[in-house]
Amino acid sequence: MFKKQIRRMVQEELSAMLIKDSPALPIGYNPLEHIRRGLFHWVAVPFNGVSVWCELRTLNATQVRSCGDFSNIIPKETSEFTMQQLIEVRNYQEKLIRLTMNRPTYDEIFKEILNVDFVAQDKRKELEELKKTDLTNLTVKERIEFEDRLAETELFLGFILPEDTFGFLTAWINGNDISDIRKLTDDQFLEAAILAENGHDNPTDHLTGIFTDHNKSDIDRYAWHCLAEYREKKEIEKNAKSASRGRIIGGPKHG
Repeated sequence: MFKKQIRRMVQEELSAMLIKDSPALPIGYNPLEHIRRGLFHWVAVPFNGVSVWCELRTLNATQVRSCGDFSNIIPKETSEFTMQQLIEVRNYQEKLIRLTMNRPTYDEIFKEILNVDFVAQDKRKELEELKKTDLTNLTVKERIEFEDRLAETELFLGFILPEDTFGFLTAWINGNDISDIRKLTDDQFLEAAILAENGHDNPTDHLTGIFTDHNKSDIDRYAWHCLAEYREKKEIEKNAKSASRGRIIGGPKHG
């Protein structure tokens, strides 16, 4: 029985590695379980660099969207996240991971980490002590410092999975290892939006490749954004040229 499970896991991993280059991958906007050819998959998930075999559930577009409205397209001008934005992203990732982890479950891994990770254990004890703190005699500055420390400790314990685990699972759940969405350039998005405007349809009607069904709204929204940004830039350039031309025609006035 054990040998059969190992053989199955190895076969799943080989299939996951080969599927990217397979000529049979469906072109267009398809449910991710259709592209991956199955609802459940055994996948080697990294935990601080150590691969752990987990059975993952392939989420559909509705399930992904229910976790938050986050795009798989990363604009070039994206800056560093604020603390609040980081919390929002992590909450989104946690919801995705809770839905997709089948064996073991997210809660099972969370409890296991708390039991074996000494840093997590210390943080949990620290949080318990912080919550017992009497704030009565604290100055305003001390209270702010205390609240910051409390928030950081709660954030650490709330998102205890390693960075590589969060990153890998988020990408896998969204199909970024299979979809062509990250290969598209801003020029391609702009061209698709212009063609869609002329054809009275959608930018996704003018982009071909391997995409998941929940990539569609991301692509349409971002393509229209690129077109609006392009027009705004052209309008600024036009106004700047007009102002410059006006100064030259008017010329300097002499007494």
